[in-house]
Amino acid sequence: MRKHIALVAPSSRVSEENTKFTKNYFETLGMKVTAPEDLFGEDLLCAHQDKVRLFHLKSAFEDPSVDVIWLLMGGYGLGRLMPDLFHIPRPKKEKLFIGFSDGTALHIFLNQVWNWPTLHGIGALQAARQVVDVTSIKKTLQFVNEGLSSYQPPSLSPLNKKAKKINKLTGLVVGGNLCLLQTSIGTRWQAQTEGKILFLEDVDERGYRIDRMLIHLQQAGLFDRVKAIVLGDFTKGEEKDGSSLVVPVLERFAHSIDVPVFSLRGCGHGKENLPLPFNIELTFPVLSV
Repeated sequence: MRKHIALVAPSSRVSEENTKFTKNYFETLGMKVTAPEDLFGEDLLCAHQDKVRLFHLKSAFEDPSVDVIWLLMGGYGLGRLMPDLFHIPRPKKEKLFIGFSDGTALHIFLNQVWNWPTLHGIGALQAARQVVDVTSIKKTLQFVNEGLSSYQPPSLSPLNKKAKKINKLTGLVVGGNLCLLQTSIGTRWQAQTEGKILFLEDVDERGYRIDRMLIHLQQAGLFDRVKAIVLGDFTKGEEKDGSSLVVPVLERFAHSIDVPVFSLRGCGHGKENLPLPFNIELTFPVLSV
């Protein structure tokens, strides 16, 4: 069955050339691809004005022919739209949303409010330009064509004593970008983590900033009743002298919290950005150490 992909840009702008290139790329794979003619317009920070970007999202959700809603790229902007999303009736047809980074806000909304599964994965432009590794692109396209039921969870590495006592981890995965999860605190769309496996990743954040965000989430209660925390890739974030405190900060966090903490390599903002389904029950094998 020919899949229909709706390209959306609710965050930052990309060029018209890149949008056309992305559309052509997926069409050569045999897919139907649509993108609004007014995808981009004048705005101080985002791809278009809030009301236009919201209309594009609403149209993609409501179109019964659309199978996949794919974020062109992340950046900034979805947080501005979140209050208005609550006024959109849940569509009769469930779509697969794919995105990461700023897309975390939309993952949270779709997982919690509409109870849709979503796919934390590469942006559509990244796939088209092949700026990530071939495996990440291939696996993401597999789930576009076959659905999330074909997902085979990779092995997790335990990072603290509680995690080492577990040989398999089963549950619903939620989360995404650490900065966006912190942004959700105190809002109507605050991430609900109780009983869930919480996945975290980030990019370009120095050690002290990661520590500050983790402490904020902890003091706000987001870790109180989680089943486990899974740390994806935390890329870049070097200090001014070229060193990095990211790994020591994450290690200290894992050993200081009374929750199983695991590592999952290959999910985040890196060259390798493997897809990870959210809001469906998964069973991860755990490596023995």
